[in-house]
Amino acid sequence: MLWKTSRIVSLLFILPVLAIFLFAGYVFFNSWYHTAPDSLNFTVEKENQSYTVTGVWEKPLDAYRFPTDFIVFYVPGNEEVTEVKRNRSEDYEKMDSRYFEDSVQEWLKNERPPELEPQLFDIETSREFSFSFALPENVKPNEVKIYYVHMRDEPMEALEFWIKEIELK
Repeated sequence: MLWKTSRIVSLLFILPVLAIFLFAGYVFFNSWYHTAPDSLNFTVEKENQSYTVTGVWEKPLDAYRFPTDFIVFYVPGNEEVTEVKRNRSEDYEKMDSRYFEDSVQEWLKNERPPELEPQLFDIETSREFSFSFALPENVKPNEVKIYYVHMRDEPMEALEFWIKEIELK
């Protein structure tokens, strides 16, 4: 009835209501949608003791993802992985990076009780990414465990993590 008398006034009432519904739908969808480990695929290329790992997300990344994820190495004898090259988040140094690294290490202790010390490296969360590294000379690839740790930081919630193993072949 209001539409027939004044279309401009009707639009002024309907547009804010429509905007509120769209915003609520966006918030609800992003609270519900989570990326899963199955949507991340890795390819590994080897050259001598150097490896390049490329990752591609099959599905879109979630809106509440953290700007950085982590790569975790478990190397026999706690030897160090060298020549790690990866894209890093520009804001990582400005963030409380020690807090996030400690959170990941604490979560890893609960998920996978350590026999070895984890070596953590941050990597920028993006649809396609790659990183490279070199293993120590005396370490066999089948002895090394590598994991990709994805972080999710939903508003007013604790950090959430999931983990996916990267197999060296």
